[in-house]
Amino acid sequence: MDLTNELLQNKILVVDDALSMRSMTKAVLRDAGFAHVFDVPDGEEALKLMKRIKVNLVVCDWNMPGMSGLDLFKAVKAEPKLSGTPFIMLTSSSEGSKVKEAIEAGITAYIIKPYKPADLIKKIGTMLS
Repeated sequence: MDLTNELLQNKILVVDDALSMRSMTKAVLRDAGFAHVFDVPDGEEALKLMKRIKVNLVVCDWNMPGMSGLDLFKAVKAEPKLSGTPFIMLTSSSEGSKVKEAIEAGITAYIIKPYKPADLIKKIGTMLS
């Protein structure tokens, strides 16, 4: 997928409790040309950052201690200024009940880890276009 210069100026927030996954996802996004990539280790930090900086898209791990990715998604949807932010949920679970729960909550983009970098970039490009 060709990413326009305009698309590459979007601000993307990576939320994952695993430093290695955050680092890898940030590297994938920067290699694709995204200039504004932020990362935080948990949902609480994500909410704080999102209230300070207008983020165009969130890439978030589902399984995190404290506030799960699904809890963060619900908190974002409950905040009027943040509720329109597109969200990609990353999970190592392809369990049917988890997918159903995500869909019922309103999550439309779901990627199973480990993911192919090209799949993530394509999904981001589609969601931001």
